[in-house]
Amino acid sequence: MKTTITGLLFMAVLFTFGQTKNQKQLERETNKVEIFTATEKDNLQVFVAEQVDKMKLSENLRDDYYMIVGYHTNKIGRLDDKDSPLSEKEIQTKFKKMITSLDADVKEILTEDQLKIHKESFEKIIVSVYNRRGWIKE
Repeated sequence: MKTTITGLLFMAVLFTFGQTKNQKQLERETNKVEIFTATEKDNLQVFVAEQVDKMKLSENLRDDYYMIVGYHTNKIGRLDDKDSPLSEKEIQTKFKKMITSLDADVKEILTEDQLKIHKESFEKIIVSVYNRRGWIKE
C-alpha cells in the first residue's frame, strides 16, 4: 500500500513538472510572430497533405518526410520573432538558405518524381510567404 501511494505521488510530481513551462519557453511563445492565420495554416496543412498523397510515399517515408518538413518549417517560423535581431533583408536571406537546406534534406529520401512534387508544392508556399512579407522574388 505504501509503495502504491509513493508511486502515485511520484507520478503526480512528474506530471506537474512536465506541465510547467520554463521561462525561456514562455518568452519564445510571447515573442512568436505568426505569418499565417490559424485558418491559413489549416489550409496549408491540407494542401501539403494532398501533395504528399501525390508522392505516394510509404508510411515510414511519409513520417520521415513530415519530420524533415516540420523541423525546417519550425526553424523558418522562428526567423521573425519579435525579439529577433534580424533585419527584414536578413530574414529573407536566411529564409532562402533554410528552404535550400529543406530541399537538400528531403532530396536524400525522395525519388526524382517525388522531389519534383515537393518543390512545386513548396514553391506555391514560398510565393505566398513572399507576397505576405512584401518581398520581391529575385
